[in-house]
Amino acid sequence: MQLAAGFVLNSYFVPALRLSTKFSLFNALSRVAIVLLLVGVLPGTMSRLALLTTDQRLAQTKDKVLRLVYRQGVSAFIERGQKSYGSYNLLKEEFISLEEIPPGPNINVIEDSKRAVEDEIVTYRVLSYSFAQQGRHYLLEIGRSVGSIGETERNFRRYAFFILVVAVGLTTLADLAFFRYLVEPLRTIIRRRLRDVRHPAAFNFDPIGTSTDDFRYLDQSLREMMTTVRLSFEKERKFIADASHELLTPLATLQYRLDNMLGDEALSEENQLRVVESQRTVYRLRAIIKSLLLISKIENDQFERTDTVSVAALVAEVADEAQERLAVLELRLDQQVEPDYQLNGANRGLLFTLLFNLVNNALKYNRPGGDVLVRGGYRPAPDGRYELEVRDTGLGIASERLATLFRRFNKGAAADADSYGLGLSIVKTIAELHRLEVEVNSIEGLGTSFRVVFPPA
Repeated sequence: MQLAAGFVLNSYFVPALRLSTKFSLFNALSRVAIVLLLVGVLPGTMSRLALLTTDQRLAQTKDKVLRLVYRQGVSAFIERGQKSYGSYNLLKEEFISLEEIPPGPNINVIEDSKRAVEDEIVTYRVLSYSFAQQGRHYLLEIGRSVGSIGETERNFRRYAFFILVVAVGLTTLADLAFFRYLVEPLRTIIRRRLRDVRHPAAFNFDPIGTSTDDFRYLDQSLREMMTTVRLSFEKERKFIADASHELLTPLATLQYRLDNMLGDEALSEENQLRVVESQRTVYRLRAIIKSLLLISKIENDQFERTDTVSVAALVAEVADEAQERLAVLELRLDQQVEPDYQLNGANRGLLFTLLFNLVNNALKYNRPGGDVLVRGGYRPAPDGRYELEVRDTGLGIASERLATLFRRFNKGAAADADSYGLGLSIVKTIAELHRLEVEVNSIEGLGTSFRVVFPPA
């Protein structure tokens, strides 16, 4: 129980992310961790590197001085009558010192040492080396100030950090590009096999080209699954057609016999009423079967969608169809469709049924002398989609019934003997076929508004 609760909480608080987004986040976070680790290690590493570089430079200078001494003699540095030589550069960052010393053990060390230079104490990194020349012993010292070493270290850090950031950025982009290339077949599978397929008949069975075995296996499994689903849909379609025929044929026969019975003059008035009630039941059964058959055909994608439908023309056609009922019920219908909207790839007959059912409900559940408004137009930004609204001034619908309003055999606003509870279910099914959205708002006692929202242009 605790595990289940934890999973639900985790699923609630952790947002759903795309695979590429998760990979990018992991990639970026891992590299940030690497950068932070290297930044922590970098100062010590750079200090050691600067020190080693300085020691190497001191050793190279020592070799140059010794070659000069062996070639030209100590006199190249120490003039006759003197026992030492010292030279500092202009900024006192480096110096070379050569002096005669008493015989003793050999010296070859590099260490930090403080020297007084013009009343200033400067810390140097000093290489000390002793050697013999013409029977005399000399001490060679070559130094470089610690301050200049620190400057070298800072330069190393700056360049190393810059190179590190550039390397992390380039590798991240390269990994992301490669990952997108790698999962492109998966995106194609999702798009062609799952997202864009609304019915098995529209499924594309052509294999998707990929060199990844996992994606190839997934694509093959989906094609095999859809083959099974397609066969099941074909069987269901055939069953519905056969069942509807078998049900409607005896009902038509029964209707014919009831009509003949009403024509019998010897039939009593009481029996005539019973026959009329039976006729109403037969009509009801036939209407329910036809509505269910229509829903099934829509869900099985048995209607072609090749028409370009004008919303304004459709509203005008439905309004003309409703004129007789408007006069009988003493209602007013107002059309405000401006601007017009053209829906491509549609079935005009089904869209007429959708709008007619909405208008019919607005008439059926309106109050005497009430109004029906059919309005079409674009929503304000940022939505900007086109919507067609059917609004009435009728009974309204209780808020607790809105959630189940589009379910089959739900009578919606009121219990009506003439209602089968399938009109709004047909509306919803037709809307889904055309990728339309249906929204409903209602205030009990004031009226109801149905909005059909069209896809973005």
